Amino acid sequence: MATAVRHEAAARLPAMAVLASVAVLIVHLPAFAHQLLDGDEAVYGSIAALMNQGGALYGDGGVDNKPPGIFWTYAATFDLFGNYQMTAVHLLALVVTAATCVLLFFIGRSISSPRAGLLAATFYGLLTATGNPRLLAANTELFMTLPLTAGFLLLLRRQWLWSALLMVVAGAFKQVAAAEVLLLPVGLLVLEARGARMQAAARFGAGILIGLAVGAAALALTGSLSGFWRWTVETLTGYAAGNWNPAVLLDRSQSSIVPFVASAIVLWVAAGSVAAQWRSLWPAEKLAVAWLAVSLLGSLAGGHWSWHYFIQAMAPLALLAGLAVDRALDTPRRRWIAAAVLIGVTVPAAGWTSFNFRADPLTYDWSPPVAQHEQVADYIRTHTRPDDRVFVWGDWAALYAESDRLMSSRFPGFLRGFARASGLPPNNWDTAPDVWPALQSDLERHPPRLIVDTSTDDWSDFGPYPMSDYPVLANLVASSYHPVATIDGVVIYARNT
Repeated sequence: MATAVRHEAAARLPAMAVLASVAVLIVHLPAFAHQLLDGDEAVYGSIAALMNQGGALYGDGGVDNKPPGIFWTYAATFDLFGNYQMTAVHLLALVVTAATCVLLFFIGRSISSPRAGLLAATFYGLLTATGNPRLLAANTELFMTLPLTAGFLLLLRRQWLWSALLMVVAGAFKQVAAAEVLLLPVGLLVLEARGARMQAAARFGAGILIGLAVGAAALALTGSLSGFWRWTVETLTGYAAGNWNPAVLLDRSQSSIVPFVASAIVLWVAAGSVAAQWRSLWPAEKLAVAWLAVSLLGSLAGGHWSWHYFIQAMAPLALLAGLAVDRALDTPRRRWIAAAVLIGVTVPAAGWTSFNFRADPLTYDWSPPVAQHEQVADYIRTHTRPDDRVFVWGDWAALYAESDRLMSSRFPGFLRGFARASGLPPNNWDTAPDVWPALQSDLERHPPRLIVDTSTDDWSDFGPYPMSDYPVLANLVASSYHPVATIDGVVIYARNT
């Protein structure tokens, strides 16, 4: 009976693949309805635009605490299509998602069957769009998951060196990819004979070292090595520690973890049913369970817990769910199971897709009054020349992208990732003592045509941090600028003539 069912399913597989591809495409279409899907995209874009002017990443070409992969990707895309061409970036993100789906198909097929692979690919494609608009963004986690998935496929094939090398590539997009290295001991135990483990571990270690050496060379050749250490390594502990605040974690768990689990509850139950059979699992299945565990660790490690942080865990979650559903479809209850999975997956996906078309990704979760950022960006665009630079005080790099103007400073925002309005002292990685001399130097070298102060209308809880509290900005405004407009409560200053 099971064999007949599998033959019937195999015959329908091409048609199912077409339907699955269309479904995945539809749920990702809202990405093309908005210029920006997340403030992070604006940060990457504003830095990439500076890099394409010849600036060095982590120096005068823009500063952030993330590894270089995402900035190199945006800069290359802008170099081909023009600065702030986010449609091209979103198309690239869709291609990366599709490539990850293809890899999951190969993994699922190798572990179980082509149907399991198709289910895993479909689940991942839907999961990465079943959530708030920011989940659709061309963010670090999405790009990181592609080499992580390829690395897992090679791990299954015991290609230890190449698997490790791909994990380093993933780490070039986000530091938490390092959690995947914890797959090594599990892989050695379940895939290699006792006598072969040391040699396999040595090949894995060689892959890590080669990847790190190539990455260091790339940073050195682009003049970014010292800045990389300062901004992405030295700041890491403090940034993560600042997020591990009980009140902050509770808020983030309610806004991201709870709806993520709820929207994918059918897949979580399916994946859990596989993990619960640990003792009877095949080696490759055990490795897939371990992949989900270490990916969840990576997703949670930073304490930020935004929905898109869990893209790292979505690939192994989709794989395990695909394996579980594939098995269940060979049982007498397959029609009921198919209906439950179909409803449990498509209803949340359809609901979020409808919402994501209509919502403003930058303000959808705001309580009124909502920032009229497009009005401010329009003012900047119409009162400056294309070669003018501007400076935005606050955490609103989106204004650079929306106005199509370069930053006057290397810093796209301030107090990013900090619990603003918490009453805590505003001590953050991007307000450290060495920030202010660099900021002053930037503003002297590239005097902004306009200074935009978002703190005056408390955009993104920036009200408690007025420019008057920061001497570099207070002195500059007092000596060289005057207010020319107030739009939506945001005060805009122009340079004295």
